[in-house]
Order: sequence, then structure tokens, then C-alpha cells
Amino acid sequence: MAARTRRRGRAFLEDEGGINLTPLLDVIFNLIFFFILATTLRTDETFFDLVLPEAAEEPVREQQPPFPEIFVLQDGTLVFDGQEMTPAALESALRMRVEQENVTRAVLSVDGDASVQKQVDAMTVLRRAGIADVIQRVRTP
Repeated sequence: MAARTRRRGRAFLEDEGGINLTPLLDVIFNLIFFFILATTLRTDETFFDLVLPEAAEEPVREQQPPFPEIFVLQDGTLVFDGQEMTPAALESALRMRVEQENVTRAVLSVDGDASVQKQVDAMTVLRRAGIADVIQRVRTP
């Protein structure tokens, strides 16, 4: 681009107007071209027509018996239904409860000062009796 010249008196003045935008436009067009090529267009999207069921009335829920609760005392004693039990007696009592009432969950309340080994032993008895889910509570003084 040739610079314009004006004559003012005897001296020639060069007009320095504007910024050369050609390199800037080259960079912008290169970036646009790069982003167009680098963008992946997803055409494999699928939409599902879902028809959700509507409930006419609130379903009646069966009243479930409360979960059996086993206590592990500080000295490791196992208490079930208000009675101190050995691990073998607890296992047989729980097996009966599982067979008669179809119980699959129990609450294990452990004294905060009881050893971890006593807690693991009680959990082992529950698993052998057929209790699949164990809710654990730690009772602190």
C-alpha cells in the first residue's frame, strides 16, 4: 500500500494513517479455519420417546417388622432381644428370624469402648445367619 503524499509548501509530508490489518486478518482466518476443522460434529445422537406411568392412587405399603437389633457391649457380650447370648446361640436365633420373618437387614449397635475385633466377630455371626444388610451404630457414652 503506497503512502499518500501531500505537498505543503516546499516540503513533502508522508501520511501515516491507519494500522496494517492484513496480518491480523490472516491470523483470525487461520484460527477460524482450525476451529472448523478441529470441531467434531455429533450426528449420532438419539432421542427416546419416554412414556412415564402415572399412579392413580398411592400404593399401600406393607408394614415391615422392625429390624432385629444386636448389641455389642464394652466387654464383648452379645445381647439380642434383651438376653445375653453366645455367638452360636445368636446365630441360631437370627437364622430362625430370617426363615420365619424373611428378615434380611439388622441393626448392630456397638459400644464405643468395645474392641473392633468384637464388632467384626458380631458381623461374622450376622453374615453366617443370612443377614445381608447390616446397619451399624456406635453408641458413645
